[in-house]
Formats: sequence, C-alpha cells, structure tokens
Amino acid sequence: MGLYDQKTKDELLEIVKELERKVEDLTSELSSLETGRFRDKYSTRILDALPDMLTVFDHDANIIELASSPETNHVEGTTTESIVGANVKDIVPEKAYESVRENMDKVIETGKGSIAKHSLMLDGVWHHYENRIFPLDDKYLLCMCRDVSEKVKVEGVNAIQRNEIIRLNSLMQAILNNVPVYLFIKDTGNDFRYLYWNKAFADRTGITAEFAVGKTDVEIFRSDEEVRRFRKGDLAVMEAEKVEYLEEYTTLTGDTRTVAMIKTLVPSGNKQPYIVGVGWDMTDIKKTEKELIDARVKAEEADKLKSSFLANMSHEIRTPLNAIVGFSKLIIESGDKEEQSQYAEIIEKNSGLLLNLFNDILDLSALEAGSLKFSIGSVRMRDICARLYHQYCDSVHPGVILVFDEVDPDLCVQGDWDRISQIWLNLLSNAIKFTSEGEIHFGFERKGGMIQGYVSDTGIGIPVERAATIFSRFGKVNDFVQGTGLGLTICRMLVEKMGGRIWVRSKVGAGTIFYFTLPMVCKTKG
Repeated sequence: MGLYDQKTKDELLEIVKELERKVEDLTSELSSLETGRFRDKYSTRILDALPDMLTVFDHDANIIELASSPETNHVEGTTTESIVGANVKDIVPEKAYESVRENMDKVIETGKGSIAKHSLMLDGVWHHYENRIFPLDDKYLLCMCRDVSEKVKVEGVNAIQRNEIIRLNSLMQAILNNVPVYLFIKDTGNDFRYLYWNKAFADRTGITAEFAVGKTDVEIFRSDEEVRRFRKGDLAVMEAEKVEYLEEYTTLTGDTRTVAMIKTLVPSGNKQPYIVGVGWDMTDIKKTEKELIDARVKAEEADKLKSSFLANMSHEIRTPLNAIVGFSKLIIESGDKEEQSQYAEIIEKNSGLLLNLFNDILDLSALEAGSLKFSIGSVRMRDICARLYHQYCDSVHPGVILVFDEVDPDLCVQGDWDRISQIWLNLLSNAIKFTSEGEIHFGFERKGGMIQGYVSDTGIGIPVERAATIFSRFGKVNDFVQGTGLGLTICRMLVEKMGGRIWVRSKVGAGTIFYFTLPMVCKTKG
C-alpha cells in the first residue's frame, strides 16, 4: 500500500474512477469475444438454414462464393463446385443477366442495396426470382435470390380478380346509369345524406350527382314543402321497411314531375341501414292519361252533339220543306192573286232557309277538309256593310233599330269578299234573331295593323257556360230557337283561316258584342 500512502483523498478518488473505466472496457471486450465466438460457431448453420440463394461476386459479375446451402442453387446445369468462379453472364439467360447486371451497376453507383426481378427455367417450369444485391466492400457484392413464384402467381390471380371486379363494377355502373328509372341511396346514420344518385335522376332533375352526393334534401331542393314530404317518406320507410307511393317534385327548370316511388330499407352490417329509392317518372304517363280522359270526354260530347245535330237537322230540314210542299199545293189551288203572292213569299223564305242550311253544312265540311278556296282581292269594308245594312234594315223585330256605325269609309283589306260577307251575315243574323227591342250596331275600325269588326246588340245575352262553347260545332245559345249551331263555328274558322281571331263579350239580359279581327293583308293558311 505504500504506493498510495502519499496520495490525497481526491487523487485516490480519481485513481478509483480510472480503474472502474478499465474494468468496463475489459468487460466489453470479453462480451465481444463471446459474441464473435457465437457468430463463428453458428454462422454456417444460419446461412444453410436460409431458403434464399446467397452468392458473392465481384464487380465483373464473377461468382466468388455460394454462401448459402447447396440446395438453394437454382441455376439449372450448375453445381456448387462449377458455379464458383463462373460469370453470371455465362450461366443464366441473357434477359436474366441484364436484370442482375443493371441491379449490380445501381448498387455499385449508389453504394446502397437494391432489388430487381428475373425469371429462370427450372425443371421445365418458369420460376420468378427477386434479386437483392448489397455492397460488402469496395470489391465484393452479396446477392440474395428468393423464389417469389407463388407470390407472383397470387398477385396474378389477384390482378385478374381485381380487373374482374373493376369490370363488373363498371358494368353495374353503366347499367344503373342507363336504366330509365331514378335510383338513389341515403345514409340513415348520417342525417339521410345521399350516397348515390344515378344519371337518370340527374338528367330529370337537372341536379348532378357530384352536387347531390353527400348532401341532404334541405341542401338540394328549393321547396320547403317538398323537403318535408321527402323526410316524411324516409321516416315511413324506417318504420315499415318498404313503402310505395306517388311523389311530386320541382326540377331546377321549374317543371313539376310525378314519380312512382318505392323506398326500401337495406341492412348494412353493424352500421345504420341504408334507404334505397327507385322511382319511375310517371309525368308523361299521367299526361297521356289526362289527354285520353279529355279525348274521351270530347268524344262523348261530340257524340252527344252529333245526336243533337241530327235531331236539329231533321227539324231544320223538315220545317222549311213542309212549308215549301204545303204552300206549293195551296198556291196552285188558290185563285186569289193576293193569297198566291203571300204563299210565294213563304215558299221563297223557306227555300232560302233550306239553301242556307245546306250551304253551312257544305262550308263546314270544306273548311274542316281544308278544301275551301279563297279568292283574295281588295275589299272595301264599307261596301259590304252598306249592302248588308240595306238588306237587313227591315228584317229586325218591330221596335229594334239597326245602325251601321261608319268610321273610315275608305278602309280596305286584302281578303275574300264572299267569306268576309259571310262572317258579317252570320253575326248580323244572330243579333237580329235574339234582339226583340233596343238597337243593333255594327261597324269596323282600324287597330294597328288589323281591322276590328263588331256587331253589338241589346238582346237576351249569352250565359257564361254557353259562351265557352259558342264557337264550337253545334253550339247554340238556345236549343229551342231555329238554327243549326254552325254559323259561329264557320265564322271562327273563316276568320282564323284569314289570319284573324273572333271573340265575344256578353251579359245575360243586357246584350252581346261579337268582335273579330282581320289583318290589313289577308293570306290564307294551309
């Protein structure tokens, strides 16, 4: 101990610390020696246990050593002895060599490990390998070749299955987007937001799937009432699991569509169920149904009118015909000149009625068939009205005054004299027939580029329900008054044929005013 007798306490503590460091270093060296001995003892066994083929080669691809078990050698035509010293280029196909060589160059250039793939024929079967190359030092490389044939096979099968799934998904998407029905899916667990919205739904509503998916009805549709109805339907299917009903909604363009809707609750595993909605647009069908109903009603009305017309025709023809036959006999038997003159007047009047009746029927048929011809020329309206005034001024009932209101005596139109006269004649005949007191006024005036004619009376007037059909075939103000109900129909068709229109204003007990317009230049249609 004499060596440390002269040391101070601090020096002794420093010596103790130094000794502790040396003990630690010795312990570390001893542990390294033991580890090295373990690696030296078991390294060969470890390499032999690996399933991969491990080879060491230099930068020229000369094989220096087969480090793994001889059983791992998968280069056909070589042995453990023959492979050592051989060049990779000489023992594998050119394509496999190019893959290994390219991978080697990459490792040499970067100094880091790299992975590539190559294929070799073994026992008549192609095998696929993964070559992992690592740098050992500046001279040698380690190549680990692993057989990944099963992995490649599985990946191939998976790729086929994946492609098939993609194909089927594309096919399903194409089907769903081309079926002529609405199809949508709602997530009940996320405030009934849309998960799917097919093309037919998008086309009809004008709302794209990109806009709708992920949104609720409140965020998509404008009408609060519609949104409430949609939510009511969703809640109903949550209780009943399936509901069917007719539903209406408004598109972005403002059109109202009618849809036959089926909503079904579909389970989704542990999550909240989905609502699958399928809708058939019934708008056109409903429209067609309404048109068919309207057509049926019109057909029934036409049938009734036809029956009424035949009854009227029977009466209208028989009455003047009986008068003509009866008074023709009387005029022969009578020797009194005055009586003969009266009888002749009656015969002439009824002949005119019968002639007018046949003319009306023939004109209506020609107008409906489009075969009525028009002789267009310059027509001065005053000339027609003046002639009719002189013709009918004495035909009104006692106490009734016929007044021609002259406005523009030189006003002319391009039209058919006879057809314009026929319009005035029919309107005046009706006014005279139904006016027993007061006045009948008729005339015309210019309204822009049109001429507006009118016939006003203080007669019985037309009930509202009759005014709506007065211009239809066989439409009459009073079924018990003589007439076929064709005159106003002919007036409407003639006016429309010459480019104008006709309408009526009337009040029961106060009188009626018929208006019609004709363009300054009249051209026939059709």
